[in-house]
Amino acid sequence: MSKSENLWLNDNFGLVYDNEMMQKKMINTARNWGYDDGKEAGKAEGKVEGIEEGAKAKEIEIAKNLLKDGIPIDVVSRNTGLSIEELNKLNN
Repeated sequence: MSKSENLWLNDNFGLVYDNEMMQKKMINTARNWGYDDGKEAGKAEGKVEGIEEGAKAKEIEIAKNLLKDGIPIDVVSRNTGLSIEELNKLNN
């Protein structure tokens, strides 16, 4: 019988092994919960939405500057992704 097979016959080894496996599962479960909780908290705080809003604000700022410099509205629309209607509102 090999040493590893002999270890499995030892009751203490089996208990220690089972305990270690249980601890690893609990740690992984806690990590997953923490990851999920953090992901949900980030969404709740508007991280993604905040980035999108910041990008939109920057597009508007750039569009305003281009319009002030006399760039045609259709060119500004094509390059900022803002609609002609949005740009007309900014231009007024």
